[in-house]
Amino acid sequence: MTRLTTSIFTTTALATAARAYFLMGTDFLLESERIDPIVNPDEVSPHAHRVLGGSNFGMNTNTSYLRESECTSVPIDEDKSAYWTANLWFNWANGSMSSVSGGNVVMMLPDYLFSDESGATTAFPDGFQMISGDPSLRTFDESSIAQKAVTYLCLDFDTGETTKTYDFPTTKCKSGFRSQINFPMCWNGKDTDSEDHQSHVAFAPDGPDGGSCTDSEYPVTLPRIFMEVYWDTTPFDDFWDQAANTSQPFVLSNGDPTGYSYHADYIYGWDDGVLQNVVDNCHCDPSGGADCCADQGLFTLTKDKTCKLTTQIDEDSLGTLKALPGNNAIIGFGDKVQMSNAASTPAILAASVVTSGAATATGEVLTPAVTGAAASATASAVGDVNLAASTSSAPFATKTCSSSKRRRNHKRHALHRELSHGSYGL
Repeated sequence: MTRLTTSIFTTTALATAARAYFLMGTDFLLESERIDPIVNPDEVSPHAHRVLGGSNFGMNTNTSYLRESECTSVPIDEDKSAYWTANLWFNWANGSMSSVSGGNVVMMLPDYLFSDESGATTAFPDGFQMISGDPSLRTFDESSIAQKAVTYLCLDFDTGETTKTYDFPTTKCKSGFRSQINFPMCWNGKDTDSEDHQSHVAFAPDGPDGGSCTDSEYPVTLPRIFMEVYWDTTPFDDFWDQAANTSQPFVLSNGDPTGYSYHADYIYGWDDGVLQNVVDNCHCDPSGGADCCADQGLFTLTKDKTCKLTTQIDEDSLGTLKALPGNNAIIGFGDKVQMSNAASTPAILAASVVTSGAATATGEVLTPAVTGAAASATASAVGDVNLAASTSSAPFATKTCSSSKRRRNHKRHALHRELSHGSYGL
């Protein structure tokens, strides 16, 4: 394991010394489910993800559909892009799993980094999508720039000191830990996607944290997206001795206890022309604050808003469960792991947009369940553990509109037909 001790407060400054950037911190997820419209379009994903972005997110989506979203869970109203990453779980000795959250402590921060020089960075084209990371990995290759795009910081907010690793921390982190992932910033200038959803882009030769796009096959410099998730692991500190692995009890939603397979996905959904104007002109705050760019009228910043979706997959995907959603096996250090779908598939439900309170409503069944019960039924309580801080969700009134829901479902079916007939080329 490679470790580097540094300061929480200097890491970002080093990353921004030669580049402008802004970050979009949010405490509110759009949803957390087994959905991945890039890798698993039209079907239930093998594992669950945490999703941010435009409310027109589902098993099929694209730039134009995301732009029509009723709302977005990120603070910039003009950014209806879709961002999603793997979930984190605590693995108990009896095999059950508890999702790691932490209320206001868990935040997904999509940071955009780009050149201070106007015109040096090209905004993503319509239809653009990509992934970073590999869910099949269980080992670390020191020579791989792509693997170095994934790191973890064991945090101590009291001292400002942090330990950086490429796999999960094996010590209890006083302030939880942060998962971090860079997306590639160099583009071939032609393709908005590729068969593996990665080959049309590349990391700069200097490494995943920046540099210049000097490779002639990938000459176009894109905004660099850097996603951070703060995981509040502290409610589990007293229960490591009750974990399946008492030296490192956490597992990603795809069954990875190493952390090497952390991954994230992105589909471009900014309003037309806005992001190019932002990367050309948003250079006013060296600390990454978005307020001054909003004050210039480059985008609209709306903080502390609610934009959520009701459940689209009829299964429990958070809380304490008998197994991971999708019933993924826990497979540690070793060869690459083959991803596969669960033997049974839960029903797919119509989703509603929620702009006030919690997303508790249940929509009509669009596709019935296939073969038996869903793989992840809610488990009974584990010992005397009180996990209310990390797994509870208080009920609130759900704001829905039946006519809006019908229009939304009609749009989803229309998009499905559009994609299945190949009329939206990527």
